[in-house]
Amino acid sequence: MTDAPTPPTLLAVAHGTRDRAGIATYHALLDEIRAQRPGLTVRLAFLDLAPPTPAQVLADLQGPVVLVPLLLNTGYHIRVDLPAVRATAPHLDVRTAAALGPDPLLAAALGDKLTEAGWSPTRSGSDAVVLTAAGSTDPVAGADTVLMADLLRQRLGHPVVPAYLCASTPTPADAVGALRAAGHRRVA
Repeated sequence: MTDAPTPPTLLAVAHGTRDRAGIATYHALLDEIRAQRPGLTVRLAFLDLAPPTPAQVLADLQGPVVLVPLLLNTGYHIRVDLPAVRATAPHLDVRTAAALGPDPLLAAALGDKLTEAGWSPTRSGSDAVVLTAAGSTDPVAGADTVLMADLLRQRLGHPVVPAYLCASTPTPADAVGALRAAGHRRVA
């Protein structure tokens, strides 16, 4: 009889935050994964702002590992940081999953969250949404944000404009201003 292959350890890799509630949200997500997949080893690491780093977690692991980026697009972290993380663990079989988005499932989740927050489209078409990303000088990240906004627009049937907190334009304030100038009274 052949032994079954060792299931990989999932290493969820998040950007990171200094906010305790944000850290608790990541832990709650991983607790839910563990509850749905008992016996699966799931660990958490942060690329910035919070410990532990992915390299610290990888140093303690054995066997196959899948890096699961809790990131919304294929920007710098996916293309540069995660390959560098993999290089810190040459003793491991490390693979990297795709970013969470852009994806129609993410658009569905965003649409549900907008509805839960009270967003309700009107028949006059006066509602619009600004999808705000952190921002990046990486053109791949920008293209992913534009694609994600389009997926959300398809889901909602209303205008969705991408905006960025830094490193790109428009800013959220500029996007809201442009939508209001175009006649949209309510902008989420």
